Amino acid sequence: MHRPPFAAALALIALSATPALAGPTCPAIPRPDAKSAAATIGDRTLTLADVDAQIADQLCKARIELAKKEAELRQQALEQLVAERLLESEAKARGLAGAEALIEAEVVKPVAAPPEAEVRAFYTANQARMGGASFEDMAPRIAEHLAQEARQGRFDALVTGLREKAKVRVTLEPFRLPVEAVGPARGPADAPVTIVSFADYECPYCARAAESLKAAAAQFPGKVRVVFRDFPLEFHANAVPAAIAARCAGAQGKYYAMHDKLFADQKSLDPATFKGYAEALGLDGAKFQACFSDPKHLAGISADQQAGKALGVEGTPAFFVNGIPLSGAQPTAAFVAAIRAELERKGR
Repeated sequence: MHRPPFAAALALIALSATPALAGPTCPAIPRPDAKSAAATIGDRTLTLADVDAQIADQLCKARIELAKKEAELRQQALEQLVAERLLESEAKARGLAGAEALIEAEVVKPVAAPPEAEVRAFYTANQARMGGASFEDMAPRIAEHLAQEARQGRFDALVTGLREKAKVRVTLEPFRLPVEAVGPARGPADAPVTIVSFADYECPYCARAAESLKAAAAQFPGKVRVVFRDFPLEFHANAVPAAIAARCAGAQGKYYAMHDKLFADQKSLDPATFKGYAEALGLDGAKFQACFSDPKHLAGISADQQAGKALGVEGTPAFFVNGIPLSGAQPTAAFVAAIRAELERKGR
């Protein structure tokens, strides 16, 4: 969870101590009618809808980014306000002049200048990033950096302790997207947490993240459902055939058994390997081979890709935890934190 830097908290506290001034009112930005004319060509009319159709993907992405940015700004502002109120309340309880006095006593004064040995150790460990500057030139800046880190650590600990003491519960909803949880799934259908994964079988980051996600879900038995959706990247020639192999195994009830084998050895994504996996899984070989020519699989993969693009997915892996975006090859700890946060919001 975002924690405001103590310098930012001080600025916010100073601002709150002054009389509130009426700020500028955000103007209502009109939205033009989609049927309105954008241009005429002789007796033909191009409407705004025609224009928007040309840039539908870009407009969708822009709207998602705007909504996400608004949510991030609100979350950051909320954390700053919570910290401000807690600090002011604690200062009052201690008989101090205000939050600034509390921060001075608990954060600033206890941090002494770092010893030269610590400064020199930092310089030595990061000398390649010093641009050839000598230790003598860099020492003051390094000392201030280390002191600043120490102050930030004390500030974080102070605010965290005050939050726990006050039993702060954040009810502001995080940014979510309406994600369809359709596709092969692991976990109960009524699980309180559903994670939709868009991934590519030839993507090494996807394989690592899949293992991390599996390990994370195992820590919450019965509470997590994972749904896999295909998002093969254009430069991965074997991703689509692998996705079809998984779907054809799924037609015989062995989707995730094939899914795991495909991710376990991404260097062998070829027809012979798929056939060998099918035999190892006890599938009907004739049905498995015939399945590959069914055009519905390509259509299904394309539908997954389009759904991902509509949600702003541009690379793999991409995850949505109850609709909350989480991109990249996340470690197990990141999935655990996201799952736990959702369970806490639901009181589970």
